[in-house]
Amino acid sequence: MARPMSDSYRLVQAALSDLPNVTTRKMFGAEAFFHGRRMFAFLREDLVVLKLPESQREELLEAKAARPFLVNENAGFGRWVEVPGSGEDAARAVQLVQSAYNAAKRPDRDGPRRRRRRRVAKTEA
Repeated sequence: MARPMSDSYRLVQAALSDLPNVTTRKMFGAEAFFHGRRMFAFLREDLVVLKLPESQREELLEAKAARPFLVNENAGFGRWVEVPGSGEDAARAVQLVQSAYNAAKRPDRDGPRRRRRRRVAKTEA
């Protein structure tokens, strides 16, 4: 049975949905938010998971206002962080949503850019 959504969760969800050119789809069992092809946020229970610029990410982690988003116990997931999205933290989460959205809109993101290697088909000679 699904948990009922809190008012603060709905506030964050509405702020994400109201941004221009944002689409949603299910990923990781959660509602994910995209600008174009770039995912910049998703919601997990009472947490907002955001991809932030590195400088802002570091500030939040140092202030213990966020924690790294982990794909398992020890593996961080790039520049993604989890921030509380409920209660008094909802207003700050909405501000951070805007920052993640702005970063997703920029064509040149800060941080290293990884290139995918193309697989070369092996031919028999």
